[in-house]
Amino acid sequence: MFSGIPQKNRAVAESYFDEHLSHNDYYTQGEKQAGHWIGTAAEKLGLQQGEVVTREAFLRLCDNQHPDTGEQLTPQQFRARRIYFDFVCSPPKSVSILAVTMNDSRIIEAHKEASSIALRELEQFAGARIRKGGIEDRDRVTGNLVGAAFLHTTSRSLDPQLHTHFVLFNCTWDRKENRWKALQTGDMFGALNYGTAVYRNELAKRLHQLGYSTRRTGTAFEIEGVEPELLERFSKRSQQRDMAVKAQEQKLGRKLTKQEVSHLVHQSRPKKLTGASDEQVRKQQLGEIGFFEKRALRKVVERANGLPVAPAETVTESAAVEHGLQHSL
Repeated sequence: MFSGIPQKNRAVAESYFDEHLSHNDYYTQGEKQAGHWIGTAAEKLGLQQGEVVTREAFLRLCDNQHPDTGEQLTPQQFRARRIYFDFVCSPPKSVSILAVTMNDSRIIEAHKEASSIALRELEQFAGARIRKGGIEDRDRVTGNLVGAAFLHTTSRSLDPQLHTHFVLFNCTWDRKENRWKALQTGDMFGALNYGTAVYRNELAKRLHQLGYSTRRTGTAFEIEGVEPELLERFSKRSQQRDMAVKAQEQKLGRKLTKQEVSHLVHQSRPKKLTGASDEQVRKQQLGEIGFFEKRALRKVVERANGLPVAPAETVTESAAVEHGLQHSL
């Protein structure tokens, strides 16, 4: 699924790059996660899509500057400006469990491909504000972004959690005015359900091509053979989030809005664990899986490696897109 939140604090943006984006959701010196440039407008700034993100270029974009020349990009430069938007795309829990604990790198590639396709769909909703006579009139679709993608495999609770951070900087190229302008993301946030539907459909299609079978769970799916008990055991972060939301709703005496939930989830994240290596984290994760559960998971992977599976249990492309559009309007 897709979720997103804006970042307005420059100091936090820098520490977020150093302590979170460039590492997994735990920190150990020397084990870093490389980010890659994304967005159809990236090349206008000399950034090639797919190339590794550098800290200097990332922070210059945070400062509304050209990554090479330091020239100011968008006209507005004030302290409370939005620096970037952090969109996160994550698969169903069973997908993460098999990819991470069973070390099936093909699943990780399937997630990367599916999430990139969905992000390109959301990019088409990118816009810029049109001003006439100093008056805000309306937003105009630009359909282009400048961003960076960071792949992580673990949650802060150390559960297997495959996810990609798409950091979208607050700039877009307005072809009609031939200049950079602040990125308007209202339509993008409105299309998150559509993006989620596209992602799930593309991911399910690739999983079936790899030989995995899936079962429907409402509008989503899980991989067949991964038991619900294991999904719940490795959903500690979701449980923490649900408890925090419930407590806040009881305190206020009302339901939280989507924006309030997103803010609360961001604020209630546990601190990043320090001093853990990838090997130590994987060992801990495997330690939470029983002997018979491991054997069952291995059978799921072995079966996928040997047998093609028809996509009868997944969402069809037309149904996925229709569902997404209905919930985006």
